[in-house]
Amino acid sequence: MSSKQKLSLSRVGLSVMLALSTTTTLLPIHAKAQDSAPAPQTETEELERISVSGRLMSSAAAAAAERREQPYVAELLGMEQISRAGDSNAATALRRVTGLTLVKDKFIYVRGLGERYSSTLLNGALVPSPDPTRNVIPLDMFPAGIIESLVVQKAYSPELPAAFGGGNVNIRTAAIPLQTTFNLAIGTGYNSLNSADGFSYNGGDDDWHGKDDGTRAISSELAAAQNQFGVLTPINIAEALGGINATNLAQAQTIVRELGTAFNRDIDISRTSVKPDFDGSVSFGSRFDLAKNVVFGVMTGFSYDRATQNIEEQERYYSISGEALTPLNRYDDIRGTEHQIKLSGMLNFGLEFGVDHRIETSTIYLRDTKDEIKIKNGDSIETINETNRFNTDTSLTYEERTMLSNQLRGRHNLPSLWDLAIDWQYTDAKARRYAPGQVEYRYLNETQADGSVFSFLRRNQNAVTYSFGDMQDNTQNLSWNAHLPMTLGKAELTFSTGYNYFERNRDAQTDRFNFDTVGFSLQQLAGSFAEIFSDSHILDAGNGFKISNVTTQADDYLAAQMIDAGYAALELNYDYLFRLNLGVRYEDFKQVSLPLAADGQISGNVTDSVLVEDGFYPALSLTWFVNDDLQARFGYSKTVVRPDLREVTPVLYVDPLTDFKVTGFSGLTSTDINSADVRFEWYYDNSNYSIGLFYKDLDNPIEAIELSGSDGNLLMSFRNAESGKLYGVEAEFLQQLDMFNGSIGQIADNFFLAGNLTLSESEITIQRFPGANLTNLERGLSGHSKYVANLQLGFDSDNDKHNATLTYNVFGKRIAFAGVNGKDDAFEQPFNSLDVTYSYAPNSNISVKLGLKNLLDEDVEILQQGEILQKRTEGQSYSLSFSYKY
Repeated sequence: MSSKQKLSLSRVGLSVMLALSTTTTLLPIHAKAQDSAPAPQTETEELERISVSGRLMSSAAAAAAERREQPYVAELLGMEQISRAGDSNAATALRRVTGLTLVKDKFIYVRGLGERYSSTLLNGALVPSPDPTRNVIPLDMFPAGIIESLVVQKAYSPELPAAFGGGNVNIRTAAIPLQTTFNLAIGTGYNSLNSADGFSYNGGDDDWHGKDDGTRAISSELAAAQNQFGVLTPINIAEALGGINATNLAQAQTIVRELGTAFNRDIDISRTSVKPDFDGSVSFGSRFDLAKNVVFGVMTGFSYDRATQNIEEQERYYSISGEALTPLNRYDDIRGTEHQIKLSGMLNFGLEFGVDHRIETSTIYLRDTKDEIKIKNGDSIETINETNRFNTDTSLTYEERTMLSNQLRGRHNLPSLWDLAIDWQYTDAKARRYAPGQVEYRYLNETQADGSVFSFLRRNQNAVTYSFGDMQDNTQNLSWNAHLPMTLGKAELTFSTGYNYFERNRDAQTDRFNFDTVGFSLQQLAGSFAEIFSDSHILDAGNGFKISNVTTQADDYLAAQMIDAGYAALELNYDYLFRLNLGVRYEDFKQVSLPLAADGQISGNVTDSVLVEDGFYPALSLTWFVNDDLQARFGYSKTVVRPDLREVTPVLYVDPLTDFKVTGFSGLTSTDINSADVRFEWYYDNSNYSIGLFYKDLDNPIEAIELSGSDGNLLMSFRNAESGKLYGVEAEFLQQLDMFNGSIGQIADNFFLAGNLTLSESEITIQRFPGANLTNLERGLSGHSKYVANLQLGFDSDNDKHNATLTYNVFGKRIAFAGVNGKDDAFEQPFNSLDVTYSYAPNSNISVKLGLKNLLDEDVEILQQGEILQKRTEGQSYSLSFSYKY
């Protein structure tokens, strides 16, 4: 890496924390707050269940029973539900929760709100996201095999971080088992798009372990040149060599020419047959008696998933004339292949001292590697009106996303101190996004008089772009909670208090290099990539080849967050008539994000990049136990959602979900949210029903907008709207079909029906901004769907050997981004998902599972005024797996 990339995380912490401490006194303190370190699991969250039935209906009912006991509105998915529904990871499982939708199989939208309004905890702790474009963790990184349960809390409670919008997801990993367990599973899969050959390149899909072998990394020669000269231009190098004169300029030109041979240029694309997907996992757990009332436990697991999927897409971008859209970019033929490796490992240890003391350690490692080849045939703004010319744009995108979390936690009950209960945790986590050797280039295709097509690499100073990116986050999270119960007559009270400290340091660096081909002949540029940039062509001085690392916008930044938080709460249960929970959280939040110039120095004014806030965040929940089967809930809370580090840093990046170019905006402020919920829940036997109303008032909501004048390329950024609100109704049911008589009843007894529906409306008022001539100043929230529906039909045979589930999910259209210059807003269209899973278990140890997904063969579409802006073919997926449990 270059000298500017040598900044260590210790320097990051010192520099950023110094900036925070020196600017705090210069800035006003606002009563707001954000993603703090979360509290560890409370007792109610750590309930252990022993299910006497493996039936899906039973596991669903057990999850509903735990949800019933939660003091705040929450949904829960148990391990058995996740397994029986065929969900491979946390993201696909959460799609079945009331009011939740899944975006790109990674991020959840709660009650139709974008992923910025959701937050994620791992065993009650906040951990960093390895995706720098999002504050939340991509949930597809958590394989189902390490998950014990998923808790989605939709109403805020004070032990949670105040950064709470639509909901909070707590991923609870498998705990120390009650007995020795061993699980082994292997599976394979196939997507209908893979019937055609895929794309590959040298060093591509052979990386079976998901780790680059060094061929993509920045070379030692290139790093040394940056360390010595900084900006790699002949003028700058000549000055570093002793001054600008003919001799030094000639030597500098030789240097920038010869450095071209330090890049990996053996990257020509080839076609190859697509291998079937493969996944496997193994886990083991046991407990050992060390002494009287002293038990040691261990739980470990490993999973591996290799998948390949071909890509079929369309992309367009428009200007407007009158009411009609005119395409500026039109790529209707986009093909490619994505190779993905997911790897995870877990190692947990635990010590139990009687029933009152428990200490656990948890280590979790996740790796998600994507290697994507994409070839786009179509027109840019330069060729859109030329019938005899079109472009072929090629991009190679490789990234490794990793997260390592080490957690130590304990729980203690102290009968001698009035049954005081204390739990605590310390979590040290690291996340990294490593993206070496990403390449982009364009060929021009000209139709000749005889009908043949002449293709050549464009002659340009920026004909090829290589980029090398590396982002690292380090976080530390310490928290404790104390709960003191007491009884006053018919009232049972529990006083709770706790403290959280969270610290995050980020170092983000990107080096970009351009290849200059202005001096090449068209005949030379008509060859393959490796032929054009052979050593002989690069070193031939007559071709005038040179590299440059000059960029128009800073790509590097340093950032940090510090959060101090404490809370106090009271729970009152009165004679089984009602339960009252109230509390307040205080958070002191500091954040700074410092863009760096090309020379590694801080760009701009430090105080412009600092966000300092503190405030109180109250929460109230009242549950009325109408009778043994019916209960009613009411809740109110005040929370906040803050801008992500990347959103407030004026650095250009590409959103991996949309492929849109995005730039941050340092003037963003936090969004204050006031929320209210009313909910009725009816439980009887193994069935349950619920219906609820919710309302959210948002002050200064953050919206994604399109910037004007982007000259044929879509450029996105973020701005605060003035105000917004969200309100709606959600309903849920779980019903065993045992109400029929006769032979029909005997068959129906084996079926159950579960479903949920959320209907909601949203409104925002937004002002006009310089550089963004918004079309609609009053509209819905970005990412909000007016309806979300899930339906599940399940079958359990009497002997438990056969289980089947048919699931359906759909969401209403939602704004992908707001329109400008008279164009209407762009809407992602509804996606109807129909999936089937079937499981056969000849005995209690062995099972075989078949999964069919997207049976309706739906495509993902974003439309603007009825015209396709983006279209992605998903294809149908088929999977088969075998598992053995002991």
